[in-house]
Amino acid sequence: MNMTHLGKFEHDRTIIDKYVKSSAFGKNKLVYAPLIIGIGLLFFLAFAIFEGLVETIGIGIISILSVIVVFCFILAAIINRSAHKKLYEETKTAPVCIAKKVYGNDVQNIYYCIYSTGEMRHDSSFINKIAEKIFAIPTNTNDKIDKEILDLFKIDFVKPGEFAKKLPLAFTDGVAVWRRQFALGNLPKDAQQTIEDNDRQFCVVAIVPENPRILTEQFS
Repeated sequence: MNMTHLGKFEHDRTIIDKYVKSSAFGKNKLVYAPLIIGIGLLFFLAFAIFEGLVETIGIGIISILSVIVVFCFILAAIINRSAHKKLYEETKTAPVCIAKKVYGNDVQNIYYCIYSTGEMRHDSSFINKIAEKIFAIPTNTNDKIDKEILDLFKIDFVKPGEFAKKLPLAFTDGVAVWRRQFALGNLPKDAQQTIEDNDRQFCVVAIVPENPRILTEQFS
C-alpha cells in the first residue's frame, strides 16, 4: 500500500468516524474504577448465588450490591461516552501506521507487532529495520536496553486487547515505536494471507497510539 492510499485513509471522515469509537475506550482512565468494581462485585454475586450463600449474606445486602453493580456499569458507560465525544471532536485525521508482525503464537494466532505513530509511520523500511534489530538481540545479552526489549517481547500471548507499550527511544533512534499484541487469527483467512504476502506488514489506525485498530479497509 503506497503513501497516497494511506493519506486518503487518514483524511477519510468515514474512517475517522468508524475508528474514533473503537479507539476511545480507556482514553479516560477513570473508566476503569467503576468497571473493575462492577466486575468484581458481579463475580462475587455469581459466586454467592451458585454456592447457596444468599440466605447467609442476606437478600438486603445482595439487592444493594446488585444496585451498585448496575450503577458502576452505567457510570463506566457515561465516562466512556464522554471520552468518545471529546475524542471525536478533537480528531481531524486518523493516523494510519504500517505495522509488522515480529513474534507470535501460530497456534492461537496472536502476535507481537510493532508500529510507529510519528513521521515514520508510513515508512515500511524503518519498521523493518527495527524488527531486524529486535531479531538480532542475543538471548544471553547483558545490555540493559536489549534486556528491556526482550522483556517486552517475552512469550506471553494472552493479552491481545492490552494497551501498547513503547520501545525504549534509545533503541529506536529517538522515534516513537510501539509494540502491541494483535489477535490476527480473528481476521479472514484471505486477509491473513495478504499480511504474509506483504512481508508480514499491515496497517493500523492509531487515533490513540496506545490503542490502535487494524484497518480492515486495507483488505477490501
